[in-house]
Amino acid sequence: MGIGGTVRTRRTVLRTAAVLPLLAACSPDVLLGAPGAVRIAVSWSGQELSAFRAVLASTRLPEPVEIIPLGDEIDTALTARGRSAPDIVMLPQAGLVHDLVTAGRLRPVPEDLWVDAQGPRYADHWRRLCHHDGRSYGVPFKASAKSLVWYDREAVAGLRAGDPADWTLGDWSAGVQRFAGTGRRFLSLGAADGWVLTDLFENLLLAESAEVYESLASGDRAWDTPAVRDTFARLGDLWGVREGLAGGVATALVRQFADAVRDVFEHRRALAVAAPDFAEPVVRDALRRAGRPESAAGVVPFPAVAADRDGPRIVGGDVMVLTSAAGERADAVVRALADPQAPLPWIEGIGGFLGPNMRTRARYSSWTTDPAASSHSWPAFDLSDRIGAVGSRDGLWRVLTEFLITVGDAGGDVRAATDTAVATLTRFERGWR
Repeated sequence: MGIGGTVRTRRTVLRTAAVLPLLAACSPDVLLGAPGAVRIAVSWSGQELSAFRAVLASTRLPEPVEIIPLGDEIDTALTARGRSAPDIVMLPQAGLVHDLVTAGRLRPVPEDLWVDAQGPRYADHWRRLCHHDGRSYGVPFKASAKSLVWYDREAVAGLRAGDPADWTLGDWSAGVQRFAGTGRRFLSLGAADGWVLTDLFENLLLAESAEVYESLASGDRAWDTPAVRDTFARLGDLWGVREGLAGGVATALVRQFADAVRDVFEHRRALAVAAPDFAEPVVRDALRRAGRPESAAGVVPFPAVAADRDGPRIVGGDVMVLTSAAGERADAVVRALADPQAPLPWIEGIGGFLGPNMRTRARYSSWTTDPAASSHSWPAFDLSDRIGAVGSRDGLWRVLTEFLITVGDAGGDVRAATDTAVATLTRFERGWR
């Protein structure tokens, strides 16, 4: 096992050791708690957790439920044992379903949840991820459009930065150069959340080569390819400009996703931020705090390499899975939450939720109407959610963070940093296997 695999193993053990006593000894966050309640483990917190509570409160649940919020430690839910172990897990990495089935961690969900009289209820990319050996082991609950850019309409117009709908990746690089060191930078980055970096990397890679993206996602993980190297070069163009990012690289490294969004719409330090649809409630709150109308914010698809090329379109999301020890009562709760209209309180009350069920009919905001209508046909699924440990905090997250530190603010040679990143990913891949 290589260095990456060793680190992952040790961190997994440490995280599991730290969290399992909490599962065994502490009371979970009870929504409709009762003895023998069906336990649901989630990664959500804050507004998202409140939104999920609203969904549960408005759904005709056949059983009492308890919520177990685990945040970034959601992976421990599949190894927990005892009275406080969850029955249902809202799994944010659908690509892990096959491995979890093989490891005996999951049991099947009712197959009829996937089809109705009109045909399939979910897009094919969900079926490929949630089915194993002809049986269904997961049901999509929440989809997310990973290829969106949110921008300040007023600032973009006032600074004559062009039409964001027409931006290419070349325009991004030129914009970072143009606004470097000014009071309003081109992009804001929340690098403290590693998934922000992986989302950006994945979009850039898919823009470079759909073939290489799918090859990596499908298991042929040869990282040392021209497309991967070109992707790191583009990251160097965006991150390797002195004072090119809002607040500089040092600030970006400790800035979380929500704060990067606020930098654009509340503090007005940047023109745009690459962020999924679930940025919606943060955008709305930032505008409210700044006393600005919602019309000040716009959203467009992630740009293409060039005007005559297709832009990347990546979808991700959370799937409901049943742990191997879950009883039939958990099936009934999954069935209730799989109802097409179950997520309406989240979609219409708070926002930042796309219904993966193609039968869901909801009033989306002006920002998310188009992504909600089109994301079922987006061709790619989140890469880091499909490549297991290599896409985790000890793999791609860490590589991208170290790359940002090395090249940020023109601090290091992009080509040399790319060599290091590619070599590290290759070693991690071999060590994990």
